[in-house]
Amino acid sequence: MAKIEVKSGFVHYYGNPAGYIEDNKAVLDPMFESGELAAWITEKEGLEVEWRGGVFERLSAASTVDTVTGEAKQFKDCRIWQLKPNADPLIKYIGYDELMRVAGVPPDPADYRVALDFQPNTGNLDEICGKFDEQPHPELIGGKINLSDVIELYDKTGSEFNYTDRRGFVEINFKHHQEQLNHQEMNI
Repeated sequence: MAKIEVKSGFVHYYGNPAGYIEDNKAVLDPMFESGELAAWITEKEGLEVEWRGGVFERLSAASTVDTVTGEAKQFKDCRIWQLKPNADPLIKYIGYDELMRVAGVPPDPADYRVALDFQPNTGNLDEICGKFDEQPHPELIGGKINLSDVIELYDKTGSEFNYTDRRGFVEINFKHHQEQLNHQEMNI
């Protein structure tokens, strides 16, 4: 076994999934941070190195190879949007059909704030919600994802938004403005 190798878009360090290749750089978990690995990636592969927490966990937990192409799957990041405290109480914690009946319009990004932005080990919405049922997160209201929350899966190609409904999830058009995100990030 080679000490370091790159196969199908993944970096293996002593047989462990240490990172992946994305946009001409190697994204590596800091648990493997070493001069040896960084130098090898830079010299042998000609790539920039980015150390990013949670990469090993994601690679270990996820099915990371596209079964059709054999290429590395790119992970999507996740934002959990929750209603702001001053949002109309009539639209809080209700299913999508009820929201449409009560408000007459789909969820409005202006009523929401980004409660959490993270890198999940999966793109499965049920698994993402289940993670917070098992381990509540202090940034989320009640520590978990609630009815009426919006889950955004995103990467450099765009976003998909899903309203948390009584029967699962409803994909919605929930285009936020980048200025809104920038303003929220400054306030966090």
